[in-house]
Amino acid sequence: MKKLVSICGILLLAALIFIVSLPKEQRFSSSVTFDSPLEAPTRLVAAPDRWKNWWPGQMVNDSVYRYQQLEFHIRKVLLNGFQSQVQAGKLPMTADFNFFVAGSLSIQCNIRVLASFSSNPFVKALQYLSWSKTQQSVTGFMKQIEQNFTDTEKVYGCKIERQQLVYTSYVSLKQSFDHDPSVTGIDSLVQELQQYIASKQGREMDAPILNISSPTPGRYDVMVAIATEKDMPSTNRYQLKNMVYGGFVMVTQVTGGRQRINACMRELENYVLDHRKSSPAIPYEQMITRRSQVADSNQWVTKLYYPVWK
Repeated sequence: MKKLVSICGILLLAALIFIVSLPKEQRFSSSVTFDSPLEAPTRLVAAPDRWKNWWPGQMVNDSVYRYQQLEFHIRKVLLNGFQSQVQAGKLPMTADFNFFVAGSLSIQCNIRVLASFSSNPFVKALQYLSWSKTQQSVTGFMKQIEQNFTDTEKVYGCKIERQQLVYTSYVSLKQSFDHDPSVTGIDSLVQELQQYIASKQGREMDAPILNISSPTPGRYDVMVAIATEKDMPSTNRYQLKNMVYGGFVMVTQVTGGRQRINACMRELENYVLDHRKSSPAIPYEQMITRRSQVADSNQWVTKLYYPVWK
């Protein structure tokens, strides 16, 4: 019995010596490389109100974020990342996250973690037992970052796709206003255009499209157009517009009023600029909902189109 106690004591002492001899600090790093323009994550990280869109876990407040058992306390936001204190259970760490250009329209994201272990051997033993799981969580965090930074809906706030034009013949109508055009004002232009198409025995092929620009303060230029089965004759009031069949457009669908539409149009433009695309024509919106018949603008459905060369 005494021999067994002695052996247990020796083993316990050896275990304590081994635990005490373990390093007080451990470093771990993880990287992912993926296709994305640098401007996109830079814009997201620089805007605190947009962190909730791309962060892979939960937002506690504007400086504390969680991912699995990791709790990140953001200490400093950089142009290309952040510095943080991280708590993983009872294990305190620091984590530096950054990203940089890795190639043409691709970036690399890195995270460097420094874990500080307790001088108490029993606490230290528990911390080392959880260290492997902590590394797995950090690796999972980076994989989720890759997924989120390549998800256009998370990056730009709307799902963006490249499509090809189906219709080539459009008849358009332009009019200037000295005030921001109302829903009824725009609808009256659409109705006028529809009446012109009907008077020429034309056939409408799709919902009307709209572009509003303000070249000078107090002036609003409105253009509405409708796709037709064949070319409509031009007049001083109505103009034939031909688009290239199969031409490329970046497209997103939006549900909401003017504020939401304008916000998504800005993000659509950001996408085009971020991905180094050039445009042969002005962007426009397609009014899927007949807005004059839907009082609640939050229910409007609109498609936004941004023509691109490829």
